[in-house]
Amino acid sequence: MAQWATYPKGIDTRGDSREEVRLTGGIYSGANSFDIKDEQSVNEYGWDTDINYPAKSTALTPTAYGASGGAVTRLLTSFGNVHLVRAVGATLQYDNAGTWTNIGTYTDTNWGAANFDVGGAALILTNGTDTVKYWNGSAIADLSAAPKGRIIAADNLRVFMSGVTGEDGDIIHYCKFQDATDWTAAENAGFVQYFTANGGPVTAMITFSGQIWVFKKDAFALIYHTGDARAFYRLVPSSDNIGCVNNKTLVDMGTALMWLANDDVYIGAAGSANRIGEPVRTFINRINQAYVSTACAFSDGIRYYLNLPIDGATTPNIRLVYDQRYNLWTVSRLNEGYLFGLDFNGAVYAGNNSGHTYNVKGAASSGAFMVETKDFDRSEAEKEYNEMHVQMYAPSGTSLTIQASIDQGSTWYTIGDPVTASASAQNQNVIVPLDVVPLANWIRFRFSGTGEFRLYGFERYFKTMPVQY
Repeated sequence: MAQWATYPKGIDTRGDSREEVRLTGGIYSGANSFDIKDEQSVNEYGWDTDINYPAKSTALTPTAYGASGGAVTRLLTSFGNVHLVRAVGATLQYDNAGTWTNIGTYTDTNWGAANFDVGGAALILTNGTDTVKYWNGSAIADLSAAPKGRIIAADNLRVFMSGVTGEDGDIIHYCKFQDATDWTAAENAGFVQYFTANGGPVTAMITFSGQIWVFKKDAFALIYHTGDARAFYRLVPSSDNIGCVNNKTLVDMGTALMWLANDDVYIGAAGSANRIGEPVRTFINRINQAYVSTACAFSDGIRYYLNLPIDGATTPNIRLVYDQRYNLWTVSRLNEGYLFGLDFNGAVYAGNNSGHTYNVKGAASSGAFMVETKDFDRSEAEKEYNEMHVQMYAPSGTSLTIQASIDQGSTWYTIGDPVTASASAQNQNVIVPLDVVPLANWIRFRFSGTGEFRLYGFERYFKTMPVQY
């Protein structure tokens, strides 16, 4: 029979505690760090949920796709599922097996595009200045009857155009039934005007679930087709409070739309919308509103990647990620300057402010990462923190620094020895020296480094001290 021994006399076991944390909840910057969940972070960058979730895993690394265009990216779209098409500066180009080939030279300004049928498959291109164009995969031609709008959308029935120079910005033109060359046919083509209490121009349009969603800065409506081949449409307002800042942030996620509004990020379907941006409230509040027109978004079919110019940036300098499966946000990468992006044939591409196009998930993780936890163990007496045990994956070439703070991130203490690389998951023992980290009422941790890294979880060990009077 086993014999149980008691602790030796003199050993104080009061308050010995162990707490485990798995950072599976993404970032939550919309509340005080004491009030968020243990599995959420207060600040981070360098992460994504596309591999190894629920482990906290670093984001894949973008790789250059073809040569730089040498000027600002003005468009990145696709001709069906055949070619990528981009505008860099004044030049339109298409991807020919990895080589960017010129289509033509036009005004150096942002373009809009939509796929439609113009005597066969065609990509309609418009910038509000030049005559509207269409490209059939080999040659480009004028669509001279089309109004020169800046914003375009198309379904399988008609093309819709808004933002025509010299017109009220709330006029939406539509072409003849399945004929993008005719915009004046009586009882078959025409326009609808979207009146709202605050006025203002149309800022975005998209086809979704059989309707055309039309946005202003502070409102949105749906255009319904009645099923008649003639020009019978109904424009039905949905909200006079929710709008979209620009067409580039409006993305079809398959089951819903997502977009950036003035005050939040929204997800919508069936004519309604819900806020989802509170976890990234800090970044939304820091948007440089003078350059919000540069914000853009794209998707891989599951995640919504939102690129924002924050603080003093004039082009997007932070990429946020929303995973609709888990309803969580993470911060992917910094200072990429993406202005346009899309999901094309199973890969995600983005174009930046210097004319480069990237395969956004082209290579294994190699960039910088950081995650900062909430403040743990509040509302208690002082504690002596002794050690941590970190379950992680850190292969050769990865650097890692672990730090602790007892004053909500004002002062950081580096703890633990340098990480030992391993080709498999490992448990890293981290001592928290009492002569480095003083007694504290609460503590937060920060993991930072470069390279591929996966954090499965960690435990902290501490002892609650007797209250001192």
